[in-house]
Amino acid sequence: MLSSKAGLDTKSSTADIFAMTQSLSRFLAGLLIACSLLLAAGPASAFSRDIVVIRSNGGSYQFNVELARSITEREKGLMFRKDLAPNAGMLFLYDQDQAVTFWMKNTYLPLDMIFIASDGRITQVVKDARPLSEDLIPSSTYVRGVLEVNAGITDQFHIQAGDRIDYAAFKTPGAASSKTPGQ
Repeated sequence: MLSSKAGLDTKSSTADIFAMTQSLSRFLAGLLIACSLLLAAGPASAFSRDIVVIRSNGGSYQFNVELARSITEREKGLMFRKDLAPNAGMLFLYDQDQAVTFWMKNTYLPLDMIFIASDGRITQVVKDARPLSEDLIPSSTYVRGVLEVNAGITDQFHIQAGDRIDYAAFKTPGAASSKTPGQ
């Protein structure tokens, strides 16, 4: 057997180093997978939060909402969520009035979708959107935002087109808000 100056067996040292390298490689691979899963799921608290008030049928109803302002936030939305508090929701905000299309892919909760013009007027309500569906849900007019709440909320509070949303992003009327997609 050959030995180094430190008195270590070269064959044993090589085997030990190989075993340590394999062990480290497995550890790093596991760590990489764990980090990837955390990044893919993303923290639920990554969205900023605010209060939205819906004025409907003589009543005012307050919702604690998460705000989806960026393209990435709007793409993720409420995907992969297993629950949503009764007075909670997600408000999707756009920089300008536009036609929007939603779907329920990877969304486990049935939702009501409330489409909102730039002046805060509700233009459309889609009730009980089916979880995990890839069916497209388009806006019927140009909108500045969409509020998603638990299915049944719009029936419970009699929320309908023509009602109003009180929120700062909807204080400026937009000239395009009365346009319909395709005009």
